[in-house]
Amino acid sequence: MLNYAKLREMQRSEISTSELCIVEEDFYSLLKSFLDEKKEEAMGSQNLLVIKEYENLRKIARAIVNKRNEKLVLLALRGKRETTGMTKEEADFLGHLSRAMEANEAQLSFIFEEGNGSGKKDNIKRLRLLKDISPYKGLDDRVYGPFKAGEEADLPADEAQWLLKEKMAELLA
Repeated sequence: MLNYAKLREMQRSEISTSELCIVEEDFYSLLKSFLDEKKEEAMGSQNLLVIKEYENLRKIARAIVNKRNEKLVLLALRGKRETTGMTKEEADFLGHLSRAMEANEAQLSFIFEEGNGSGKKDNIKRLRLLKDISPYKGLDDRVYGPFKAGEEADLPADEAQWLLKEKMAELLA
């Protein structure tokens, strides 16, 4: 059960360490319920102290969320995909960040390539799809798919990379 003291302690913990502090899987829904309850209490009482406590709780909650998001961005920059203490929402966010960072890295990889610069063919990968995939918009704003399991496709390296990492496809020679 969340309360003011527990939230303040969580805020201190998040600030004092570079690792994500372990929270319950349903932390964000618990936080939302707690803040909704406190808001209702504050608006119903019309007591200035209760309203002020609610506003402070909102600031503490926002600080916790911002600090956790900051840590997730740093994890994505370091190439980490999983860590303990994450909620499902945070795991999804980290996955999106990681894929975006990988795509950006692939898009800018030409900077570090050596040779004559005509590596356009190297940026296409031949894949066999392992799962059915609905049409989706790639990072280059082009639509890819739909794909059926077992189908082969030639895709740009950045698109192929995340399909491979998500085990939705396998690389063909």
